[in-house]
Amino acid sequence: MSSIGTEALPWGEARDLVLSAASDTSTALGAELAGWAYPAEVLQITQALVSAAQLGRKGAKAVEKLMPWALEAKRRQAPTALEIAKAQKEIDEEVIFS
Repeated sequence: MSSIGTEALPWGEARDLVLSAASDTSTALGAELAGWAYPAEVLQITQALVSAAQLGRKGAKAVEKLMPWALEAKRRQAPTALEIAKAQKEIDEEVIFS
């Protein structure tokens, strides 16, 4: 985090990396934003669906229940006021605009 906004990692590049991760469901960030229960690549999902299709109707129904969008993602409770204050303090100390 300390290199963001420096020559090593300009703000524009950091932004592009975050946007890329956010749109990629194989990353934890992308899966979370999509509401998926876990990160998964398109290839993994395709392989599961093909394997299930070979098992017939029961296999297809079973694998559908395991897809990341079908499972409920474990959600944390909302952060407490103390957690928010601590995080804000850390951000204020670490983020330096130059």
